[in-house]
Parts: sequence; structure tokens; C-alpha cells
Amino acid sequence: MIKINLLGVAPPPIKAVTGPPATKAFQALTFVGAVIVSFAIVGIIYKIWSNQIAELEKKSKQEKIRQTELAMVKSQNERYQQHLKDLETRINTIQALQTSRVGPVEMMTALGDVINRTSDVYLYTVSPTADRLVLKGQSGTVESLANLLAYMKRSGYFDDVQLQQFYQDDQHNRLTYKFTLDCLVKSPTATVAATPQPAAQRVEAPPGPVARPTVHLQ
Repeated sequence: MIKINLLGVAPPPIKAVTGPPATKAFQALTFVGAVIVSFAIVGIIYKIWSNQIAELEKKSKQEKIRQTELAMVKSQNERYQQHLKDLETRINTIQALQTSRVGPVEMMTALGDVINRTSDVYLYTVSPTADRLVLKGQSGTVESLANLLAYMKRSGYFDDVQLQQFYQDDQHNRLTYKFTLDCLVKSPTATVAATPQPAAQRVEAPPGPVARPTVHLQ
């Protein structure tokens, strides 16, 4: 059907049908909801990170405590090792002294006996150096010095007798020979074993006064 406008007046415009306009309350509610969701997400992330940091700090404290305990154990171990070394050194020293020990009385007695067998031999000093015994003195002749070396080697108390220095000295208008020698001192056990024992049937003389050997020193 066709309609014809005979009045010549334009018809009123037709308005488009639309929904109701958004209100301010709805917009504010949307914004608040977004803010709440954002804060909730941030709170969850912060909580997770805080727990991780607390766990790491706890492990760090435990590692520091363990490190301190290990340092104490290491320090105690070092002290024990040093104490053990000191004990081993003492034990080795005592064993060495027991193995090669010669008392001063026995040594001086043996040395005095050797000197008394020689003539014109005088000792200035007798001193131990390391594991050897150093003797310094003078003799009137070369033969007396040679006899001293021979008697020391045959005494059984001294071993590896070495003449280190020998020279002439004419001070005070008197010719003498200065010497320096060193030797090893045998242990009492080896000396007793090396000394020949008298026969069983030998009759010993009654004991008399014993003359103590002397060492001539200047």
C-alpha cells in the first residue's frame, strides 16, 4: 500500500530505539571492583614473595650456623693435629735419647780413661754438637795425638772418630799441636755388649782403692 502526503508537511523523524544510558553508580562500582582485584593480585604476589624471602633467610641463617660449627670443628682439628705432632716429636726424641743415651758420668769416665793412657795431651772443651761429641785440645807431639785417636777407637765408647783440624802453635816459645776432633758416643747397651767378659773360672783379686780417671783441662 502506498501513502501519499497531500498536506506538504514533512513527517516527524523516527527516533532509534536504544538501551538506557549508563549511570555514574555503575561506573564507580566497576572502578572499585577493578581496584579490589588489582590489590588482591598484588597482595597474593607479595605474600608469595614474602614467604620465599623468609624461607631463604631461614636457610641462610642455618648455613651460617653450620659454617660456624664447621669452623669450630676445623679449629679443634688443627689444635689436635698440632698436639699430635708435638707428642710424636717428644716420643721420637725420647726414643732417640733412650737408644743412644750415654750418661755424663759414664762418658766422662771413659774419656778420662782414654786421656790418662796418653801423655802430653790436654783438652780445652768437650761439647755435644747434634749427635756427635766435639773435643778441642792440644798435644805436645804428633805421636801423642795419634795415640789418643787410637785409644778412643779401641775404647768401645766412641765410634767414627774423625780429626777435623790439626795445626802447629808456637806461642810462649813452645811448640804444640792444636786439634779439633769429633766422634759418636755409643749407647751403654752396645758398649756392654762389645766389652769382653772375663772367663768363669778366673779368680778375681780383692777389690782395692779405685783411682778415678781425670781429664786434663787448661
